[in-house]
Amino acid sequence: MVLKYLYNIVFVFFVMIFSNNLHSQDQLNFSDLNDKFTEANNLYNDSKYEKSIELYYQILDSGFHSAELYYNLGNSFYKLNDIANSILFYEKSIKLNSNDKDAINNLKMVNNAIIDDITKIPEPFIESQLNRISNILSFSVWGHISIILSFLFLVLFVLYFFSKEPNFKRASFTFLFVLFILIGTILKISFHAFEKNYLEKYAVIFSSKIEIKADPNERSENLLTLHLGTKVRIIDNFNNDWVKIKLVNGQEGWIKKNQIKII
Repeated sequence: MVLKYLYNIVFVFFVMIFSNNLHSQDQLNFSDLNDKFTEANNLYNDSKYEKSIELYYQILDSGFHSAELYYNLGNSFYKLNDIANSILFYEKSIKLNSNDKDAINNLKMVNNAIIDDITKIPEPFIESQLNRISNILSFSVWGHISIILSFLFLVLFVLYFFSKEPNFKRASFTFLFVLFILIGTILKISFHAFEKNYLEKYAVIFSSKIEIKADPNERSENLLTLHLGTKVRIIDNFNNDWVKIKLVNGQEGWIKKNQIKII
């Protein structure tokens, strides 16, 4: 039973980690991309922000994505006073690298320019601690740690099972118990990080002013008004035209899908 449980853990993490890393990047000419990235950075330094954005987008169209690329796009759009796009790409950068202080600070600065000032509901203590700990490392790193510990548990369990030495069995049982607790804790952190970064969907409003509806139709009651650059969480879809959103203060409502861009 324990062996089957460990096998399932390892299998799930291998699938999640490697499926997340399967990109078309192995087919790209990294030398050309690096030259194009350098050229775009030089254009940015020369204050030619529109041209730098064109090259950054060409890199994205090639299938390459990175926190640095999104960060530079955020900076470029900020220089053009395009608040919505700068927020979008800073958020994308932080999604790939949650510990990038420059991106985090720039995002805070740009958010000061948006109209909507929505008071966030305080997170429960456990939720806030899980967020803080899971952001220390990326999801894939947490997954690798879980895999390593699971293999270690498996090896130690086999040694414990076949050992005839009482002292070794007592010591190994203690280590197995500690490893079991540790693996369970890291699995909880890993799945939390996976949920926050890959299952939960967020978007940025790209209309200057929109009405949040009580139901997914134009004749529905207006609940509140939101403006350009506000970040929302997507919790439901309807007919590919409407999405249900949730704000940080807990309010929910429906908006047209063409009024937002997914982070």
